[in-house]
Amino acid sequence: MAHIEPFRALRYTVPPAPDLTRLIAPPYDVIGPAERRRLAENPLNIVHVDLPEAGDGGDPYRDAAARLARWIRDGVLFRDSADALYVAEQEFPGPDGSPRRRRGLFARLRLEPYAGGVVIPHERTHDGPRADRTRLLAATRANLSPIFFLHPDPGARVAAITGGIVVTPPHAWARVGEGDTVRLWRVAERRTIDDLVGGLRDQWVLIADGHHRYESALAHHAERSAAGGGEGMGHVLAYMCSLDDPGLAILPIHRVVHSLPGFDPARVRQALAPSFDLEPKADRADLPRAVAAEAGRAGVFGLLFGGESGGWVARWRDGAAVDPPGFEDLPAPLRRLDVVLLQRLVFERILGLDAGRQARQEHLEYVKDAGALVDRGREVAMAVLLNPTRLEQVIDAARHGLRLPQKSTFFHPKVPTGLVIDPIGDLPADRP
Repeated sequence: MAHIEPFRALRYTVPPAPDLTRLIAPPYDVIGPAERRRLAENPLNIVHVDLPEAGDGGDPYRDAAARLARWIRDGVLFRDSADALYVAEQEFPGPDGSPRRRRGLFARLRLEPYAGGVVIPHERTHDGPRADRTRLLAATRANLSPIFFLHPDPGARVAAITGGIVVTPPHAWARVGEGDTVRLWRVAERRTIDDLVGGLRDQWVLIADGHHRYESALAHHAERSAAGGGEGMGHVLAYMCSLDDPGLAILPIHRVVHSLPGFDPARVRQALAPSFDLEPKADRADLPRAVAAEAGRAGVFGLLFGGESGGWVARWRDGAAVDPPGFEDLPAPLRRLDVVLLQRLVFERILGLDAGRQARQEHLEYVKDAGALVDRGREVAMAVLLNPTRLEQVIDAARHGLRLPQKSTFFHPKVPTGLVIDPIGDLPADRP
């Protein structure tokens, strides 16, 4: 089953380390232009390598590799002297505002094709991000950003071991955003490593976040192997978190429909009426709370239409009864997922956005902040607020070999990039 190993990580050594606040960054796919500019104010921030920008028409991937090699030569990054595992604990405000903690383990995870059932995806991916990450991996020859995996932990064996580790002083720490912190522990004691590896050996793992990075690693390793340059089985940098961790949180990803020719709010509501009960809300600010109050019931959405001051709560009328016509091709684990119901009943049937156009994000945008969505609601054709996909729904679909639509889950918080880096083969500084 899952094969994990310790590794010799690259870690920051320059001041202010071990305080890594100004050196680490969120994963590349959640960094907007303004945040990238802010992070890049520090010339040693990992964003320069993980989300590179090349000036004067240069090659950003080559520049990222050159920068990484220079940091190693100059001692900005050092490589641990012996193999280790690394425990990370993140503290953050939960969806209800109360403090929460989530604990995970950084390790090497051997690459496995999806067909083997050891590494299980749950979301579909896009070609563009896969190609981008493959080129960066080929250039830097390093696993820069960890992939977030969930694993079963029978008897809480792994949790007990890591729980004993986090009561000791951490080796590094950082503040992340507003109110979030992360602490890092290096685990080099052989018996503890063996116990952690053994606790995960017979388990499958589910990709929570990082599908593009995992598929890029598979593609890169296949290319290297075909060219005679592969290293063993290949591996990724994994952040392993128990399915039973009390700090696990999934947030919704909302939708915005824009620039759709001929869009008419009244006509859309008329088309929704046979399948949905529509309740008007005079104050659009009440909409997120009204939708969240019905989490757990399938097919409840908040709707905002451009040019209107209020909003609507849409409740799928068949939520507890039979499937509507045209759902016969859908496997059972997908039939009560809000993201699928929205895709099929609203975007495809009413707006004419088929699955291909949605995958290409034609007339479609994703927004994580419900407050920001409410503020923007008057400027777009339609904004849709959703409740989060529940973890048990994700597991049920994934274990049946099914993929959810893109942007179905947002596991919060993201695992920062730059706490540890896992080189592939020789260090860049050692190569001509």
